[in-house]
Amino acid sequence: MVTPGGETESLQAYRERLRDAGAAPAAPGGLRMPKKPRPFNPYRMLAGTFAALILVGTFLLSTPWAQADGLWAWVRPGAPFAWGDCWKALLDNLFMATSASCVTGLAVVDVPSTYSFFGQAVLLGCIQLGGISLVTLGTMIVAILLGRVPFGGERQLVLSFGRDPSGHAGSLLSQTFRYVFGFELTGAFLLFLRYHWHHGYELGQSLWFALFHAVSAFCNAGISLHSENLLAMRGDVPYMVVIALLVVAGGIGFLVLSNVFQYRFWRRDLRVRGRISLHSRLVLWMSLILCVGGGLLFTVLEWNGSLRLDDGPGLWATLTAGDWARLPTALHADIEEAVAGFAQAVFFRTAGFNAIPMDQVSSPANVLSVLLMLVGGAPGSMAGGIKTTTLLVVLLTIRAYIRGNPWVQIHRRTIPDPICREAMVILFYYLAIVFLFYFVLLFTERPLIADRGEFALFYEVSSAVGTVGVTLNATPLLTPIGRFLIALAMFIGRIGPISLALMMASRDVKRHIRYPEETITVG
Repeated sequence: MVTPGGETESLQAYRERLRDAGAAPAAPGGLRMPKKPRPFNPYRMLAGTFAALILVGTFLLSTPWAQADGLWAWVRPGAPFAWGDCWKALLDNLFMATSASCVTGLAVVDVPSTYSFFGQAVLLGCIQLGGISLVTLGTMIVAILLGRVPFGGERQLVLSFGRDPSGHAGSLLSQTFRYVFGFELTGAFLLFLRYHWHHGYELGQSLWFALFHAVSAFCNAGISLHSENLLAMRGDVPYMVVIALLVVAGGIGFLVLSNVFQYRFWRRDLRVRGRISLHSRLVLWMSLILCVGGGLLFTVLEWNGSLRLDDGPGLWATLTAGDWARLPTALHADIEEAVAGFAQAVFFRTAGFNAIPMDQVSSPANVLSVLLMLVGGAPGSMAGGIKTTTLLVVLLTIRAYIRGNPWVQIHRRTIPDPICREAMVILFYYLAIVFLFYFVLLFTERPLIADRGEFALFYEVSSAVGTVGVTLNATPLLTPIGRFLIALAMFIGRIGPISLALMMASRDVKRHIRYPEETITVG
């Protein structure tokens, strides 16, 4: 083929040149060749679905049906329309829709007094869809309609649920929905008993409060219909235990739950019994260490601080004083205090509930809570953070390097080098995002810093990026720019690690060029 410049080139080279230029190549007879379809981009789809959910939630929350006063969010009774009120109302609802969709829990408004039943239902829908991911839901619907998982969706789902190479996405999806609705309905039933029979709520209110808090707890959202969050419910020990167990179950991951429930430990035949995978064992051990160790440390730090809501003597002081009449009261107070401490440590990992006055927490306990927020839950779960297995792999890599071991090993297994590098990248990514948002907000949140201090701002950023939702009562003090940036941090904290993990896990192209080595000095 002769080009306009008089040069000769092959048809294949001509097509490649036109493709690189963005044009559709033409056949020798003058016919236009069809454009090559773009490959499926799961990262763009993941971000797009979350963005669409947030925008729809923002619009619905702004409608008169969602507002408690029955007016549009930007309308003030007896006042003329103002663009400033409009943008502020839209920004507040955008913040709340983002917090619910990204299962974070930060709130700039009082949910029970701001939103009607319809508005609360919109928040609940955003929490549920954001928790199980619209990508998973959409693929499940297509699988039901077509009778199979669409091409390209199976690997994406398997990777997003924790990389089970032997798992089948269809069965994994069905198990996921059974676990989600099973845990949520069981938790809602138990909470209904506490609301209706113990606290005296009406039947309809008990059902709604129980369902909302069960879904919010299992999805690790932390949004509550109580004005003071769970502070008013901390005296109900069974209630706090149910909420904490739902948070832990939602933060373990569906792949681990499936593995545990399919393990028949009572069978003697190993072929029938099954096995607990290394991933499941590491997740369970790390969750146990963080829940028990973090709960014990936080309880010790705050035993006579924020956990103690009354001035009465504790159990030990009552025993030493010989005041046997106050023994049951002191015992109940200490049990309530211990349960609240362990539950709050669980909430710090990824759920935005708070059962204690956060403005009374000591500085060491606040630092501990930041560390728990950055770690988060397990891969493929409702939780955020860098993930428990990521932290463990980083620690194992450091240990292997210190010992001079070229392989990272645990439980007689060797962790591949690409996974170790991925863990380092994810850790750096999280820390970079946290400090970047903190650096920018230092310029915009001068009123918050003057009122609460710089650590409260860092705490807010860590909670947003980790999709936790606990705050040092600083969220309502955010400026409009600060609210938008915190909403953006919640969005990035929710989809960023998932997209990053999928991107690194799905790379199939390997470079075969190796350049000469040359040493540099580090450390």
